[in-house]
Amino acid sequence: MHPTDLPADIREKLITRRGRLHVFDRLESARTALVVIDMQGLFCAEGALLEIPVAREIVPAITRMADALRGMGGTVAWVRSAFPTGARDWRVFFEHLNAGPMAAGVRTGLRPGLPDYELFGDLRASPGDIEVDKDRFSAFFPGASPLPDLLRARGIDTLLIAGTLTNVCCESSARDAMMDNFRVVMLSDANATRSDFEHMSALVTFAMSFGDVQTVDEAIGFLQEGQVARAAE
Repeated sequence: MHPTDLPADIREKLITRRGRLHVFDRLESARTALVVIDMQGLFCAEGALLEIPVAREIVPAITRMADALRGMGGTVAWVRSAFPTGARDWRVFFEHLNAGPMAAGVRTGLRPGLPDYELFGDLRASPGDIEVDKDRFSAFFPGASPLPDLLRARGIDTLLIAGTLTNVCCESSARDAMMDNFRVVMLSDANATRSDFEHMSALVTFAMSFGDVQTVDEAIGFLQEGQVARAAE
């Protein structure tokens, strides 16, 4: 597993700037969604083209967070990558940054219906969950997916981000969501990428300028506190 705690100096800076470590320390379950990014075979399966081994290790944390949030009346959204050609063709990415066999393998592997496109292992959507495809790193980039509208239609204003890669699609989605006026938390033990350095660097940058970083246990605790507070009102 990757490290999950922000460095001590970063934690001190956050407390000095905001007055507390966690800026979103009261979570209302009915207004919260767990957004699970790219937990697909192409990224998670052993030997897959874009294998991220740590992604397999975060499956229990994602499942626990999803079950807890559903149990409190919240929403779970599963986001898959799929890259069509035609009007939405991402030419710069596929013709320059990942040209040749790698680009072809990504396009082919992430076609809907193929094993590498599907959610990995025991991860499954439940009735009432949201399922969408995105055609850019960020699910919140304009036109990349219908997710922002689907979440707002449910009254969602707070997001818990999980999945892979921490510093690519997860961070891109989290940053864009904040700039689209969602309150965003990245779950430090439910994100995975290629190295501990990349993982923590993404979390530090996000915590300093874009939102909150919490563990799954912390997020569940804040959700439970939110329920107690609402019951007392």
